[in-house]
Amino acid sequence: MSDQNINNDNSHTKAFVKSSEKYEDLNSSGITLVFTAILGYIFMILKTLDVVPLHFEGVSIYLFYIVMGGMFTAFLVIGILSLKKARHVKAGISKEENTEADIIRYFTDNYSSQSIDDAIGAASLSGGDLYYKRYDYLKSDINSKFPDVDDSFAEHLIEEIYEKIFE
Repeated sequence: MSDQNINNDNSHTKAFVKSSEKYEDLNSSGITLVFTAILGYIFMILKTLDVVPLHFEGVSIYLFYIVMGGMFTAFLVIGILSLKKARHVKAGISKEENTEADIIRYFTDNYSSQSIDDAIGAASLSGGDLYYKRYDYLKSDINSKFPDVDDSFAEHLIEEIYEKIFE
């Protein structure tokens, strides 16, 4: 199954985050964690060489190296995993952008505000009711014509389509 699956539980739809934004977040987090781990390892080496005058007594020095080494290793591992995931997300950015553009183009080419309003009987509606009827109509059409679209992505698309057609 693809990355964009239909979520049948409509009561818990996640907020949609564009792949480009996910990539930026993962990439910057990964770089920060790897950089922090490297600085931490350098600090530990400088401590070992007594360049950094930090003195411990007894077993405290071993505890220092174990805790700090473990923490910086965790930073390094998580940072590398974050960078790998960012690379994976980056590969899907253009596909997501193309899908979004194609769906929006389909709706703006095939629908007008008048055709949607005629289909939902907008003459008898006003305000919020009109918005929700239009929204439901667009959602139903997206779900029937593009069944592989995830609910959160569909909601994002509806907002984009609504803005282009009605505003």
